[in-house]
Amino acid sequence: MTTTPGTRVLLVDGDPELRRLVRVALEMDGAEVLEAASVAEARAQLVAGAVVDSVVVEQELPDGEVGDLLPFVREHIVDPLVVVLTDPGRDVGLSGVYPVSRGDLPGLTQALALPGHTGVISPRTAIELLRREAEVVAAEWDELCRWDPNTPADSHPPLAVEMVRALSSAMERPQPLGWGTDPDMEVLAEDFAGAVGTLDVAIGQLVCLREVLRRRLAPAIPPEELPETLSRMHMIIDRSLQTVATHMAVRLEHEALVDPLTGLLNRRALERDLRRERARAIRDDRRVSLMVIDLDGLKQVNDTDGHLAGDLYLRALATALAGVLRSGDEAYRIGGDEFVVLLPETAEARASIVAERVQESGAPPFSWGAATFGPDGQDPEALLSLADQRLYARRAKVRGGRASR
Repeated sequence: MTTTPGTRVLLVDGDPELRRLVRVALEMDGAEVLEAASVAEARAQLVAGAVVDSVVVEQELPDGEVGDLLPFVREHIVDPLVVVLTDPGRDVGLSGVYPVSRGDLPGLTQALALPGHTGVISPRTAIELLRREAEVVAAEWDELCRWDPNTPADSHPPLAVEMVRALSSAMERPQPLGWGTDPDMEVLAEDFAGAVGTLDVAIGQLVCLREVLRRRLAPAIPPEELPETLSRMHMIIDRSLQTVATHMAVRLEHEALVDPLTGLLNRRALERDLRRERARAIRDDRRVSLMVIDLDGLKQVNDTDGHLAGDLYLRALATALAGVLRSGDEAYRIGGDEFVVLLPETAEARASIVAERVQESGAPPFSWGAATFGPDGQDPEALLSLADQRLYARRAKVRGGRASR
């Protein structure tokens, strides 16, 4: 049979993620889609009177195979079009069905003859050209980046040849919204973002890539292929820009919350996490303890051995803290020789255990004090102040004990 606009498809697949992907693709090409996750669900849909003219079914389902469903389909649908999703090269072993490789969405829409896919001409010329001339296109991209006023004069796009080759592979499939980013292109765009360093330069370089591709492809592409070629090319570059921006935003957020010397979280991260833990403590009546820690003798180390030695001193304490904390605990350097440890689901008594373990790990000497949400109050600043007071009281007691000896 030949499908028409308004095609109703019963999609039968046990994988919800693959079902979502296929559904979006079919709906974008004009189909109405009903879903089932098993042979039993598909039968129930048909018994309930679902009106469909096509069935797209995974070859193997949680409760059977396509052969178990096919007789029921033919009993309830007049002249059904059945497309079986299978592994490439695998024999379906059934007559009257159309096998399509799993994940081949263009092949699926072609098998269903959906109007949204009719007439699309694959950009074969562009794909072959980019694969054949990847190094030349990469060199032209590099040249344009050096001359473009919106990129630095010494701007050289990293991974240029790899980017062009990945783009040529991505162009082999349509790029409509809802189908997601090409996986290989996404990984390479993240590597590209990490190598470039700054968002403005990355965007400028990708804009230059778009222009180089336009100049290179437009004169060489047959007129019938040009619309689809440019459509896919623009979508791939746009998605690469989005991937780069997202990757760099995550990196900037990380940098804003991490102390570069020790690798621990910083004061800004502590303020964020204290708000979160306070809300949880109030809502769920949970105990959350915090420790304030001062590294003893840092000034003396700096004055005697230099600031490089002082930095190593700080890192040694940070390493010791990170080594003894359990999953869910967190350590912060909030400035100078000051550290804070946040201990969710913990009463103050555990702070003593943490301190002992850090001391036993061979960490530099330190002083500490602790306070707990609930027994000691609920205001984070007040709790930090109380823990600080207890730190100084413990330090004075320790020093007093040494003096008496």
